[in-house]
Amino acid sequence: MTQTGRGLSGLIARIRNYFPDHELHIRSGGKLRFIRISSKFQIRALAIVALALFSWLAFTLLMVGLQLQGASERVALDQREQQVEATEQQVEAYRESVEDRIASVAERQRMLDALVERHFGNLELDEDDVEPGEAERIAAPEGEKGAALLARLEANQFAFARRLRAAVEEQTEETADAIREFGLDPRMLTRRAMGGPLRPVAARDSGIDEEIIELEVALNRLAVMELSLRAIPSARPTQFARMTSPFGIRSDPFNGGRAMHTGIDFRGSPGQGILATGGGRVVFAGRKGGYGNCVEIDHGSGVVTRYAHLSRIEVRPGQRVERGARIGGMGSTGRSTATHLHYEVRINGRAVNPRPLLEADSHVLEIQSLIAARRDRNAVERG
Repeated sequence: MTQTGRGLSGLIARIRNYFPDHELHIRSGGKLRFIRISSKFQIRALAIVALALFSWLAFTLLMVGLQLQGASERVALDQREQQVEATEQQVEAYRESVEDRIASVAERQRMLDALVERHFGNLELDEDDVEPGEAERIAAPEGEKGAALLARLEANQFAFARRLRAAVEEQTEETADAIREFGLDPRMLTRRAMGGPLRPVAARDSGIDEEIIELEVALNRLAVMELSLRAIPSARPTQFARMTSPFGIRSDPFNGGRAMHTGIDFRGSPGQGILATGGGRVVFAGRKGGYGNCVEIDHGSGVVTRYAHLSRIEVRPGQRVERGARIGGMGSTGRSTATHLHYEVRINGRAVNPRPLLEADSHVLEIQSLIAARRDRNAVERG
């Protein structure tokens, strides 16, 4: 017998020792019966019970495993559903972001168009600049192509606003130089009485929107400067007249004492035409103390001209007059020694020397005329 066989026989023998044969004595009906339970039977019964217990345990583990697998699949399904929902939310957020961006581009373009039209009238933009209404024609761009289109539109808007602001600032400085050539300080003409509730303006975007705000500020500054230049009265108040008394301190013609002469006197013939030296609105027409018959015209930007000692007045208060329009006739009313015109220019209530304004170089007058014509044309187009 081999060693393996001997070992198996020894194992079986030891198992049988744990399950020795048993005899059961059962008395029934006065009879005694003997039931013998062999070791083999016991081992078989135990094996059957063990097999049944193992089968139950295996089935239980299988069911638990299936339940765990089902729970895991439900968790995975829930996670996928959450991922799908999150993706849908991201897509919706992206779509809303794109729509908001399109709306911002369109609104920004409307602002640019309104600024340009308000200050310059209808202008044709370069092909590289954003065409009016282009943003509104974008129908929910998707992907890289749509994003690139939006980025190009915004970049064009930013570049256009920056180039226009640089041009506006340059034109503002040229206008200020023209005012200086009249012998006036631009700050004196552009100083305005201002006020009102504080309503701060904050840019939504530190780049493009801030540039548009700066552009509007520059355009408003240019408008004030151009209106100030246009308001300067530079035409002669009468034709064929000789200046007899300049601006400044002189000997008074009546008492010989020192006195400040706040204007220029022009000698002429009775009834000679007196002309408005610039366009504006008549704010006074009547008798005014030592000035006699007097007309005052407000040209805007705090500039007022005064025409005194008139023989007659041919305008009325509130009337609009153009540059060179006849407003009266030369005379000698009021505190006057002979027929002449006393002509004054006042800026913000202070008399200034009119002579530099009347002797400006031709190119400065041309600039003034061009600005006046352009502003008149733009006002008609906007009207």
